[in-house]
Amino acid sequence: MQRRRYLRAIVGSASLLSLSGCTEMFPGNNQTPEYPGGTLVVENTGDSPVRVSVNTKLEQFDATLDTKTAGGETVVRREFVTAEQDDIVTLEARLGETGDQIRFQFLPAGGGEDTPPEVAHLTFESAVEASATWTATAGR
Repeated sequence: MQRRRYLRAIVGSASLLSLSGCTEMFPGNNQTPEYPGGTLVVENTGDSPVRVSVNTKLEQFDATLDTKTAGGETVVRREFVTAEQDDIVTLEARLGETGDQIRFQFLPAGGGEDTPPEVAHLTFESAVEASATWTATAGR
């Protein structure tokens, strides 16, 4: 009888763990969410809210974001920029009310067969330009 309970507990735990991997139930799952190419992710890792303005440098890729991002908050704009394959898009971000534009280039639709669509990710912890980092991650 104890062996059956033990086996049920093991099978039940294994089922729960496999299900949680699919549904991302447990914290600590370090998988990056998949976004479509051209998505903009703005992440404030600090404690204070920061005004963030992001726009495209060229008018043919007309997209803007102007928001106040709370500390610890992530703002996602799916398909912020649409472009043709191999088109390089330059984004300009300004943290706070004044300051220099922080430029970043990425391929929203990817490039050729070996470069997938990209997602632009801006991470910062304060309104100081030096605290901001742009990265490009693979989209879907």
